[in-house]
Amino acid sequence: MTEENGKGISIYGKMGMGMTDGIVVDAWYTGFAESEGSKLYFCVYLGKTDGKDVSSAAAKEIALRLAGDYL
Repeated sequence: MTEENGKGISIYGKMGMGMTDGIVVDAWYTGFAESEGSKLYFCVYLGKTDGKDVSSAAAKEIALRLAGDYL
């Protein structure tokens, strides 16, 4: 998956989730971002936490914020 984050940063990544007994127990988003010749590699992992959103979409949002902060 490739996308632009609105700051001229191209982001390439893959996401996934693990389930046990129909419950999401972990989620991840990994890849890299590049801007003007600089690259940032990332892997965001979220484990099961009661009362928290554990999804690959949430992991992706964290990675996008990190890319915006560091590039």
